[in-house]
Amino acid sequence: MKKLIGICCISAIAFSFEFQPLGFRSIGIGGAGVASASGSAAAYYNPALLAKNRYTTEISLSTGIGIREINLINPIDKLANEDKLTETIDNIKNHAPFSGTNDKTDIEHIQDALKQLYKLSQGNGFEVLPTAEFSIQVSHFALGVYGIGDLSANAHIDRKHLYLIFKDEENGGYYYYYPKTDTYGATDKETYEKYSLEYALDNNLTYLNIKGIGIAEVPISYANTINANNIDISIGINLKYIQGYTYMNKIAIDSDEDTLRNSLTDNSKTSSTYGVDLGFLISKDDFKAGIVGKYLNSPKLKFYDGSEYTIKPMIRSGVAIDYNDFLTLAMDIDLTQNSTLIPGYKSQYIGGGIDLHQSWFSLRGGAMYNMAEDDEGLILTAGLGLGLKWFQLDIAGEMATKSGTYNGNSIPRYFKVNLALLSRWGG
Repeated sequence: MKKLIGICCISAIAFSFEFQPLGFRSIGIGGAGVASASGSAAAYYNPALLAKNRYTTEISLSTGIGIREINLINPIDKLANEDKLTETIDNIKNHAPFSGTNDKTDIEHIQDALKQLYKLSQGNGFEVLPTAEFSIQVSHFALGVYGIGDLSANAHIDRKHLYLIFKDEENGGYYYYYPKTDTYGATDKETYEKYSLEYALDNNLTYLNIKGIGIAEVPISYANTINANNIDISIGINLKYIQGYTYMNKIAIDSDEDTLRNSLTDNSKTSSTYGVDLGFLISKDDFKAGIVGKYLNSPKLKFYDGSEYTIKPMIRSGVAIDYNDFLTLAMDIDLTQNSTLIPGYKSQYIGGGIDLHQSWFSLRGGAMYNMAEDDEGLILTAGLGLGLKWFQLDIAGEMATKSGTYNGNSIPRYFKVNLALLSRWGG
């Protein structure tokens, strides 16, 4: 696992596009923020919240990283050990066809490798999800820089090509090897091209797919409120410049750390575009309900091969109840299914929690759940903020209740941690 995490973290500018919790408060309360975020975080979650700020000015600086793992790390680590798949296949091939004299260790390695490939063919993926944020809120205005990203790896396995069928380069013809009984037999070219693992590896039908998509957003945000029958209706807008980074590559399924690292210098593309977000908020007394639409203009980023990636609009709604300026209950739900870079894996969360807060203190807890997929299970969240009003340190985290394995140890399917510094004046 250290290899894949290290490789993904090397490319710090590769940022993601599902609706990631960002900043400090939301991460601790199950990702909720559309009706409960405030100050500098309001522009990201719902710009309409800028009309309801408690403090005249707020500045925040935060950085975080998340990891999602779906059935990839353990199989890939086994394939990429010192007895790599391609080397083990070569050892099998080096024996004369039909001899049945392979070393027992080689046979065991190839059997284990085939098991790992079959596991990977059931669906897999690994993502590093970095975030960074610097924002300033003054009254109903906000300006900031947000970095959100998704650097992923997934194994693409051609399930039809998982048989040990080889081409005899010296003598011509084709032969198969059956490791369970350590026996060989003759076959033909059609069978080789249709079912051979060697053919799939040589022709890029089975490979490790590395892809990164990321953005740095610079939004200018504003909100205003009108009152109708003692109900406040707030409308907010983000107009943002987007600097996009995209990366993609295909490498051998059993590549080692150096190969993975070197591959990150190729096949990247930088492009720029703009985005529009709109937010609405209805509030009365201590109750707020909001909805936000992000990337409503469907901005596009380009890959190095000329293909485009469209950032599809995201719609999220939320509610919040404040009690006596000390306790907040909040909940959000994604109204759209959002894409991730794991093929076929969707993100659509519902989550919420409770925030006990004073000007110098904040203690939060909550949970969130991906309604589109069940691999992560319930994700528990928590956060703690301490300090003076004009300088506060905040740490928050999320962890899935479902886990995978690595070297016999349990690892969470999803994990995120965030560190933030805050400064507030007025109010």
